[in-house]
Amino acid sequence: MIGAAAGIIIGSLNVTGIGFGLSLALVEIGSSNLFTLLLVSAAICIVLGMGMPTVAVYLLLATLIAPSLVEVGIDPIAAHLFILYFGMMSMITPPVAIAAFAAASLTGADAMRTGFSAMRFGWFAYVVPFLFVLSPNLLMRGEVINIVIATATATGGVWLVSIAAMGYFTRSLGILDRILFGVAGFALLVPSTGFEGAIYTDIGGVVLGAFLVWRETVAARRARVVEASVEK
Repeated sequence: MIGAAAGIIIGSLNVTGIGFGLSLALVEIGSSNLFTLLLVSAAICIVLGMGMPTVAVYLLLATLIAPSLVEVGIDPIAAHLFILYFGMMSMITPPVAIAAFAAASLTGADAMRTGFSAMRFGWFAYVVPFLFVLSPNLLMRGEVINIVIATATATGGVWLVSIAAMGYFTRSLGILDRILFGVAGFALLVPSTGFEGAIYTDIGGVVLGAFLVWRETVAARRARVVEASVEK
């Protein structure tokens, strides 16, 4: 039934010519600017995926969006993972964040506020699809050492940016500290193969992130020592 429903939508788009026109427009955008193509495709995937189950979302987007991404040179696996991720991000993206709204109804919380909170907690899921396209190493393609480095830097980047987003590590962080953690995290998220010299961005992110983590760890230890001495 899900496949039949998706087929009705796909058939309607093909009969009206909207499907072909959309694919053509995306290819034209991608020929001039890949990043713009990815942003537009992500927005379309979220909109088309609103309120639909996983299988139907993928069937629809694999027909309408994925061919355009592959046509401009994106790896087929990366293209299909890109559309699948963003199609499912409609679950936590207002105004039709059905997963977040379901959670809000169970807890009695405000639905829209819960949706935006879900976006904040799941921010990394909006970034990962772009990493799939820009860094094939995350798809287990390439030398083993490159795959390990790409996975480690991506994981570290997500962790550091999450600290910045939450505003807490070993203690509550000030605005400046949150900005520094965010800068270090995004520097690590930049794939080393993204552009010439990107490896230095990763190195800078590692150095800054390690320094911040070390500083906060030392501060937490000193605070515990002070508390212990006061109690005595």
